[in-house]
Amino acid sequence: MDKQLRQLENAMAQAVLFEIIVSSVLIALLFLALYYAIRAGIRDGIRDAQQGQRAGREPARERAATTAHLPDFRAD
Repeated sequence: MDKQLRQLENAMAQAVLFEIIVSSVLIALLFLALYYAIRAGIRDGIRDAQQGQRAGREPARERAATTAHLPDFRAD
């Protein structure tokens, strides 16, 4: 009886270890796919935001730093 109990415990331990390994591999693949999906989304978003803006944009260092066009925001 003791031998059968040890065999059952070993089989259960192997099943749990197998489940942990399979779950770890699946989670790693999920995070890898998530990484590439987010990376592609960010890259596409940056490209969409910059489309047509580079040619007509002047560098910030050459822009006049005046606030004359802003309304008066004083809190009197």
